[in-house]
Amino acid sequence: MKKVLLSVGLFAMTMTAKAQVLTFDAGLKGAFSATEMFNNNISDLGATQDYKMATGSNYGLALNANLGKIGLTVEFLPGKFNTGYQGTLGNTAYTSNVELSTFSIPILVKFGGQTGGYAEVGISTNGVNKATYSNSLTTATSDVTGKYNSYTTAVLGFGSKISLGDDFPLILNVGVRLQYGITDAAGVDALGLDLTNTVFYPTYQKSSAASAGIHVGLTYRIK
Repeated sequence: MKKVLLSVGLFAMTMTAKAQVLTFDAGLKGAFSATEMFNNNISDLGATQDYKMATGSNYGLALNANLGKIGLTVEFLPGKFNTGYQGTLGNTAYTSNVELSTFSIPILVKFGGQTGGYAEVGISTNGVNKATYSNSLTTATSDVTGKYNSYTTAVLGFGSKISLGDDFPLILNVGVRLQYGITDAAGVDALGLDLTNTVFYPTYQKSSAASAGIHVGLTYRIK
């Protein structure tokens, strides 16, 4: 999939190459997002297990090549992805959370040039370095890293790249990015039980990571 996207981006840039100038920029960026991991087996459980909005963040490096109104972007973003739950066991209410430490590499085709408004589409590969489960009913936490897979998300975003001056090489990038899982992240449920356990979940359902976030970055025009 990454090779296909890179090929599409390079093809689009080649088709617009006539009378266009190839430019490059690189910079730092950060993101703050609403995050959740959706699984139909959890969705079907009603009040005993339900979703509770969580948040996550990323920061890192963005590299961009721009040819006219077409660009290719690759980012390297370590961060945190949280998935939250709430429910009732008998008469006792609880909340729980899984914090994923991730390393994400989005590969995006951008439409809109080095400055001005833009749209972006692509994929992000997301490695799970660590996963920690916690529950409000106990102070203990559990390492559930082995229950999660690295996963891929589809990416769609919009924003604006604002030049900070004609003779000043910095560009402010502000945008909104939506992501949804296209491969299975697996994982645990709201009680920390393995979602691949056929005793509790005879029919396996995949887990899809989803996020909607604000992205802000500062890039330097190399050329």
